[in-house]
Parts: sequence; structure tokens; C-alpha cells
Amino acid sequence: MKYDSQYYILRENHESGAYMLGQDEDSDEGLEHLMSLRSIKPRVFGPGVVEVLEGDSSRFTPCDYHETAEQLVSEKFKHVLLPFNLPGVEFYQTNIMCDDRIWKGHYYMHIWNHHRAIHRRRSKIDGTYIDDDFILEALSLDESVLDKVTLGERLVFRLEEDPIFLFHETIVQALREANLTGLSFERVDEWSNFIGYQGVER
Repeated sequence: MKYDSQYYILRENHESGAYMLGQDEDSDEGLEHLMSLRSIKPRVFGPGVVEVLEGDSSRFTPCDYHETAEQLVSEKFKHVLLPFNLPGVEFYQTNIMCDDRIWKGHYYMHIWNHHRAIHRRRSKIDGTYIDDDFILEALSLDESVLDKVTLGERLVFRLEEDPIFLFHETIVQALREANLTGLSFERVDEWSNFIGYQGVER
């Protein structure tokens, strides 16, 4: 249980959640592989393009954080993370389009650093761990896995079994201090994707 209070999941807040953004057909084709568990640098040759799909477009102004296929972040957000030299984290310049307006200072954040770190007994799933065929409903992290990984290699990572991205409290503190817009933080031991779940087994 010791890591469950150290890691957070990033979420949209009411500012960014008021809009739905998605990749435009003019976005670089390599960015279709943002869920890959390896670097996509060899596939990406141009900028991404994201458009506002839902929400009051007349009032839209980009936040520092938006959820799309992966996280879409601002230049300010990116510069908070760069000093940590995070392994397996890449940024791809992406333009946001809304009506006739374009914002260029944003990036797709591709996290391909991954660890198979779901604690199978304490977590709750709908499905089976065979071939990772499940929906994760509540999460507890496996200390027997993460104890073997240096902190620098797990400050930010994706669960290998499930496309959930985890941020260590060190990173979260830096993001909070930067006063970024559009995001909130949910600690792993307080997160649930299942309304009726009452908490992991202690």
C-alpha cells in the first residue's frame, strides 16, 4: 500500500472539462500512435492538430491541461517537467484550432515509460487479468515491482496493463506550484472508476 499515497492521476477540472478536444484530420499521422509503449519519434514528422469538438467555441481559451487521446499540455506545463529529465516521456508540438483561431504553444505528451505495477489482490477489475482483458475499477500499486525501480525511473509512468498515467508526488508538487489551469489531481488510494467501490483491501 505504500505507493498508493505517493502517486496521482491527473484529471481535467471544470475549466478544461467544459470542452471536448480531438485530433483533426490534418494532424501528423504518427500521432495516431500516442498509446504506444515505445517511442514514436521515428513516426512523427510534423505538428499535431487538435480541434474543439464540443463546448461553447465562442468562449474557448486553451488551458494548460486537456485530456484527449493522451494528455495535451501547454508550454508552461512542459517546462515544469523538463528539469526532471523524465525517461520515456516525449512532447510533440500540437496546434489547437477553434473556429478561425489557432494556438500553437501546446504539446501532446506521450508517456511510454511503463511498469507492470497493478497489485492484483488489492485492486478491483471488471474482467480478467489474462491478456489484460479488464476495466480497472480501483487501483493499488504493487510495491514488489516498484521497489525495484529507482525513483527517477518512476516519477512519471504508465501502467503496462492499463492506459492509466501516474505522477509521483514530487511531480505533482511542482505542477501545483506552477499554478496551471485545467487540471486536478486524484491520489491513487482515493481514485475509483467504480461508483459502488468502497476502497481496496487493507
